[in-house]
Amino acid sequence: MLAAKMKLRLAVASILFATLLAFASTNIAKAQWPALSSGYAVTTNWHGADVPLGEDVTAIAGTNDSQVEKVEFRWLDPFGEGIWSVNVTVFGPYTTPDVPSGVPQEIAEWAEDNPGIDILYANNTQTPEDLGDWGVQALFHDPTDPAKSLRGENSDIIAIRATSFNVVPEVPFGTIVISLSMFGTLSAFILKKRHSMN
Repeated sequence: MLAAKMKLRLAVASILFATLLAFASTNIAKAQWPALSSGYAVTTNWHGADVPLGEDVTAIAGTNDSQVEKVEFRWLDPFGEGIWSVNVTVFGPYTTPDVPSGVPQEIAEWAEDNPGIDILYANNTQTPEDLGDWGVQALFHDPTDPAKSLRGENSDIIAIRATSFNVVPEVPFGTIVISLSMFGTLSAFILKKRHSMN
């Protein structure tokens, strides 16, 4: 009986620890936009959070390189296949702390902390239809200086940045509902075990 109680306590502690790690990893994955200190950055409006299947995802690219004229967004499915490739002309510049309307909080906070920088933006929205880990690459094009190219003489791609997100089955209230259902199942198991022991 004592061994069963110890196993039960260990199981509950393990589940609590796993839940805390899941919540912590969501917060740790937040900072993507500060990569702009290298001159180029890309993030999504879902960065650090799971995307319910069928929801729109907007990728936002930014650069302080005034020579960049367009950004090519390449959307890669969970199998690494290119699903969409879209060229977008940059807009701006916006001088921080000013940002375009509708950008994620991460970008607005970065702009507040780094005033006086001229940033060009581009964005693209898609709706992923497959479950799993997706990737978005932003290829920054500067047609005026092929010498800076990452891809040789005939290419104008001067920087490539990437971000990723996870598409999950649609669950109302997300992680909270999944965690509650996990604890509910554990409780039902415990009650059934106690009932069978009596």
